[in-house]
Amino acid sequence: MRGARFDGVRRHASALALVIVVLMAVVARAAPSRAEDSRSSVDITIQNAVAKVGEKAVIVAKISVRDGLEITNSYRHRISGLSQSDGVELEREVVRGVIEDGSIVFTVGVIPKRPGIHTVRGLFRFSYHHGSELDIRTARFEATVTATE
Repeated sequence: MRGARFDGVRRHASALALVIVVLMAVVARAAPSRAEDSRSSVDITIQNAVAKVGEKAVIVAKISVRDGLEITNSYRHRISGLSQSDGVELEREVVRGVIEDGSIVFTVGVIPKRPGIHTVRGLFRFSYHHGSELDIRTARFEATVTATE
């Protein structure tokens, strides 16, 4: 008798679990992901650096927001967690952004130590708003430094 009751409970639990999984899939598909929303709200451009070994170079990154949104003036826009490959040296580990013409501009100072293409990575932290609705975002930063002799 106990076995039959347990089988009935197990079937109901399995059916309930299936319904929950289906509902989660429907909700996940209907709601846009943060990455998709971030890409449609902002445009990030990066100008990679080229320099001779030992000479200072600058990587320029720019974040622009779509119409109807404004960059938040009071936020500390930055690229943090900067790391580089062995062949290049960074001036700073954190770079603050400057607001110019409605966009955020970052200048990352680098000095290549040996010839070749070297990668610099970090994390953008920035904010924009629409009326009283504030949005604080992060995005990956990745650029290259090409060093010649």
